[in-house]
Amino acid sequence: MMAGRTALKLAIDLVHVPAQVRLIRSEPLPQGVVVLLRIAAGEAEAEQEAAATTRRSPETIRRAATFFIEQILFAPEADSYRVLGADAAASAGELRRNAALLFKWLHPDRDAHGARAVFASRVTGAWNDLKTPERRAAYEAQRRAANGNSARRGAKSASRSRRKGHLVSVLARRRARQREAWLAYQAGRLGFFRRALAMLLHRPV
Repeated sequence: MMAGRTALKLAIDLVHVPAQVRLIRSEPLPQGVVVLLRIAAGEAEAEQEAAATTRRSPETIRRAATFFIEQILFAPEADSYRVLGADAAASAGELRRNAALLFKWLHPDRDAHGARAVFASRVTGAWNDLKTPERRAAYEAQRRAANGNSARRGAKSASRSRRKGHLVSVLARRRARQREAWLAYQAGRLGFFRRALAMLLHRPV
C-alpha cells in the first residue's frame, strides 16, 4: 500500500480519502514522517519545501501533517515508538528530535485553543518510556512479555478450538451410530410384526 510513497504524499492523500485511515494504521510508518513533524511544529522551511514539492497550498500541507499525526501516530493501538513517529530501530537522537517537535506542536503558543491538549499525555508517556537506555530496555522487555502472552493466548484458543472440533466430530459419529442402531431395531420390529401377522392370517411370510 505505501511502497514508494513518502509520508508527505500519503498524508495529503489521507486528508482527501480519510476512509484509508484504518488500513494505514495497520501498516509500518512510511519514510519521511519527520517532515510532517517539522511542518506541524511550525518550521517555515519545511513547509515551503513541502508546498513547492507537492504544489499544494501551505494550509493544505499543514492540515495534512496534523491529520496524519492525530490519526496515524496517535491511533489508540499505537505503541510508544509510533507515537513519536518512529519504529524500534530509531536511534536515541531520532526519538529525542521527534519528541521535541511534537512538544513544540503541542505548545500553547501553537495551540491557542487547547484543542490538542488531549494528545500531550500520549507524547509525554511515550517519551518517558523511551528517553533513557534503561527505560527503553524495560519497555522492550514489557513488549516482549505482552507479545508472548498474546501468542500463548492464541495457542490456547487454537487448542481449545481443535478440542471442540474433535468433540463435535465424536458426538456426530456417536449420533450416527445410534441412529443406525435405532433404524435396525425398528426394521427388526417391523419384520417381527409382519411374520406375526402372516401367521395369524395363515399366510407364508
